[in-house]
Amino acid sequence: MKRQTKKILLISVAALVVIILVAGLVMLLRKDAHGDSYFDRNKAIATVNGAKITRNEYASSLYNYYNNISTYNMYAMYYGYGKYYDTSTEAGMTSLKNDILNNLVDAQVYVQMAKERGITLTAEETAAAAQSAKDALANLKEQILESAKSSGSQTPETYATTMLANYFSGMGINQKTFLARSEQSALAETYASKLEEALAAERNVTEEELKDLYAEYAKTYYQDSYTEGAYAQNLSYVAAGYTDIPYLYIPEDFLFVQLIQLSDADKLSELMDKLQAGEDFAALMAGDDNENEITKTLEGEKGVAIGENDSPFDAAVYTLAKDMNPGDVDTVQAVSQDSDGNNVTTYFIVKRVEGTTGILPYEEVKSVIDSSLKSYAEGNFFTEQVDAWREKADIVIDDEAVQAYDPAA
Repeated sequence: MKRQTKKILLISVAALVVIILVAGLVMLLRKDAHGDSYFDRNKAIATVNGAKITRNEYASSLYNYYNNISTYNMYAMYYGYGKYYDTSTEAGMTSLKNDILNNLVDAQVYVQMAKERGITLTAEETAAAAQSAKDALANLKEQILESAKSSGSQTPETYATTMLANYFSGMGINQKTFLARSEQSALAETYASKLEEALAAERNVTEEELKDLYAEYAKTYYQDSYTEGAYAQNLSYVAAGYTDIPYLYIPEDFLFVQLIQLSDADKLSELMDKLQAGEDFAALMAGDDNENEITKTLEGEKGVAIGENDSPFDAAVYTLAKDMNPGDVDTVQAVSQDSDGNNVTTYFIVKRVEGTTGILPYEEVKSVIDSSLKSYAEGNFFTEQVDAWREKADIVIDDEAVQAYDPAA
């Protein structure tokens, strides 16, 4: 009887083990939001001298970026930060996928290059990376909790815990993996920063180089890259205090004006009478009556360059000025609508002045451009050194796997 009971017990234990193994296999085969099982997630999608970048690391980075792409594209479009991706096109999506993968490769490259050069991290820098990972997790939890509260949940904390678990499950990771990757990313950024500092010291840009660097820099980033509207946008950034670097190139078909902007017709008549009586235009332009912040700060006979389709002023100003001769003064008005749909009339007193088109003289902008030129030269040197290192490195990329993911699905 005991032998029979023992046999039944052994059969039960064996069955339980089978059930556990089957359940475990089911969990391992379950696909995450990227379409990968446990076995897929840890496969290498790229290696850098043997250091592995997993499919899950790539997929998580790709999906996270894509899910926030409207924000990233806005920064690229309006502030020049990052790159704009039109993911509605195959070319745009391919570019995004390649760049995400290359960013992960670069992170490995920077770490390995830095270590080869003997660059190490201090205890404080290592601790800061660990804290950065904790902060990232805390921020993620806070965002999910706020989402739970806004959804109207009666138990937002409990709901947020479930949402967080679902998020990690969908990403194919857990909290420990999230922390480890966040810390690894922070460490890579620190290595990259210290590598940049080391290479910048090697580059040692001299004062004698700056003028030649300026000609190259202005041609590349201003003249060759010019698009209609870029000049006026830069003027608005300067006026708002976002930058002190003017647009370094003025297209050949631009003309130059000084301008006083008014919202009162009586004030227009008053100022025109003063001008006819011999009062200085520049003095009136610098006065409190002028409502245009861009022209208030002009000195002497210096004017603002305007193009037919690139001007900080109403199009009526260009239409008037193009038929004027240097030294002429005339008026024009423009009608627009306010936010309530009411017509608003703006009055301009315009003086046509002389000006020089083309790339601005280096001496004119030296005080505000030299630091950018130094960074430009150091950045080019950094890129050259990284590219040379990559050429020699053993970098393997599974291009087919990179393109196989579809974050839009």
